[in-house]
Amino acid sequence: MKPLTKAEEQVMLVLWRLGKGFLKDIVEETPEPKPHPNTIATLLKILVEKEYVTYSIVGRNNCYEPRITKAEYGRKSAQQLVKGYFEGSAAKLVSQFVNDKKLSLQELEELLQQIKSAKNPKP
Repeated sequence: MKPLTKAEEQVMLVLWRLGKGFLKDIVEETPEPKPHPNTIATLLKILVEKEYVTYSIVGRNNCYEPRITKAEYGRKSAQQLVKGYFEGSAAKLVSQFVNDKKLSLQELEELLQQIKSAKNPKP
């Protein structure tokens, strides 16, 4: 999938929160400063072309719905981040967070437990 621009991502965040919606719903839920409705309509068209969004026609309006979940997008974005900036090593990413003191001791312990659980699944 093609990466999203910040503006496209903002529209996706609104759609993920709504589940689905018409242009007017998306405009209403967009945080301030709100872009012009034509701008959001253009972004929705691009998101449909990029296959992030689908729509159905209801009367004379389009009802937009995400084709990808927020979690799926997060996974793909994290993979791209690791690949592009950390030489494909998730460990280097975590190490960067540790060095920048962005992870608490409790969070590190939870990560360690997740790693141990993944290595030794319970029967």
